[in-house]
Amino acid sequence: MTGSRRREPLVAAAFLMPYLILFAVFVLTPVAYGFWISLHNWHILSAQAPFVGVKNYLGVVRDDRFWRSLMQTGYFVLLTVPAGNLLSLLMAVGLNQRIRGEAVYKVCFYMPVVTSVSVLAVTWRWLYARDIGILNYYLGVPVDWLNDPKLVMPSLAMMSIWWGAGGNMLIYLAALKAIPKEQLEAASLDGANSSQRFLKVSVPSITPAVLFCTVMSVIGASQVFGQSYILTGGGPADRSLTVSLYMYQMGFGQYQLGYACAVAYLLFFFVFAFSAIQFRLMARAFVGSS
Repeated sequence: MTGSRRREPLVAAAFLMPYLILFAVFVLTPVAYGFWISLHNWHILSAQAPFVGVKNYLGVVRDDRFWRSLMQTGYFVLLTVPAGNLLSLLMAVGLNQRIRGEAVYKVCFYMPVVTSVSVLAVTWRWLYARDIGILNYYLGVPVDWLNDPKLVMPSLAMMSIWWGAGGNMLIYLAALKAIPKEQLEAASLDGANSSQRFLKVSVPSITPAVLFCTVMSVIGASQVFGQSYILTGGGPADRSLTVSLYMYQMGFGQYQLGYACAVAYLLFFFVFAFSAIQFRLMARAFVGSS
């Protein structure tokens, strides 16, 4: 018995080793190499890449377009994360009821999540079209959704909310179904109506799911790229320029790979810091409310 227990760590390591090797080769190595590139004046068309230290980072910090793209990315996060999670939670609450065709609704709500962003962007481009778009047809007003500086980012956010709502919906639905029925029945016997049961019993019980979905939504929204790249290209007047798109333009448009890697690592720093602060604040709020 003692010998088998001693072999358990070796067996576990043997099963983990293939994943660890793949993780080290395809994740850790590119991340480390990307940081190394960010410390060089790395140009695709140049035969040499001189070491410049933090010069690329200082250049990014002094770049007005970087800060503009960071502000636009933050605006996108504010537009998508609260509204998207609220929509996902409402969808989960609806599916948590005893309704016919629950599986069909799940498939319909989740189908956009597994669809390529390029396909969705092309589809929504037709929806947003000024003269032949379906939205303007029903509104009866020729709104220029993707060329109006005030509407372009909300338009991208509306598409993104519709695209990703089904993913968080499944997490919220699983959390709701995991709530013991005895708690809801006890609250009902105490005279609580459906709204009170949801606010006083269901919401405190699914706070880990809310925390997880919110933090992951912030991380995902901070890396928005495909929507702005395909639909607007960052326009008009950089009003839909995001940090990821700016990084792409610098790296594959101007071939400044060192500069683009510096942008990527600064984005990682901001997202990591904001997610850590958000995690602590939300965790403290949930613990205090419970």
